[in-house]
Amino acid sequence: MKKFIALLSLILFAFVCTYAKTDIKALLEKARKGDIQAQNAVGEYYADGGEGEFQPNFILANEWWAAAAKGGSTQALTNLGASYFAGRGTQSDVREAARLWLEAAKRGDAEAQYFIGTLYSRGIGVYRDYPTAAFWWNKAAEQGHARAQNNLAFAYANGRGVRERDIKKAVELWEKSALQGNTKAQTYLALSYFTGDGVKKDMAKAVDLWRIAADKGDAEAARYAGIAYASGQGVAMDKKKALDYFYKASRLGDKEAAKLAENLRIDLGSEALK
Repeated sequence: MKKFIALLSLILFAFVCTYAKTDIKALLEKARKGDIQAQNAVGEYYADGGEGEFQPNFILANEWWAAAAKGGSTQALTNLGASYFAGRGTQSDVREAARLWLEAAKRGDAEAQYFIGTLYSRGIGVYRDYPTAAFWWNKAAEQGHARAQNNLAFAYANGRGVRERDIKKAVELWEKSALQGNTKAQTYLALSYFTGDGVKKDMAKAVDLWRIAADKGDAEAARYAGIAYASGQGVAMDKKKALDYFYKASRLGDKEAAKLAENLRIDLGSEALK
């Protein structure tokens, strides 16, 4: 659970600072006059540390987001929820984060819909409720949210929170998410192509996708690419390249890949050193 919260916290603040470079003095002037978009943008400016010019100041960021949220800014609600979830500039309060995200989700914010869905799927700050999680992921996915598309794909692949298991629907969602560069979606779309589950079997396409995701740092993709090279499925057999992928996955924390690398290294013997 702690590992999940830490990971989600990293994701949370990847979306915060989305405004274009602008004149902060002019922005502050608008914010002080009650412009909620400007207030939210000022909050993002402080959260970003003035685009790297100073240490992020989440206390000030939260003050501006609170003002913007009070005035009706949906984006500010989402940003403020992120602060409460991660404990940035305020004491961590996942229940308050959930409340803010739920309100923003109801107003149509895709990021908030994704986050509240994730909380429901994990039972963090709210009761665990898979159908509600899938409901909100679907709302975000319909707006093109890549991570929500990926999560909803897993819901359909596992038959969790949806009416019934639908691997074809899962593949469709992974495809959409993968096209936006989501590495986990690329990895599992590739697995579908490799096995032919929900889509026409195409091992070569699977390996291509795994290589793309592995190059972006996905450990599972690197392991699967290694397995493909080691077995010669979807690609010409190349055990040394397989070993390279196993080592890469291992460095990224994949314990299974570490075992595969050790076994293959022993199998190759002195060849592994060349």
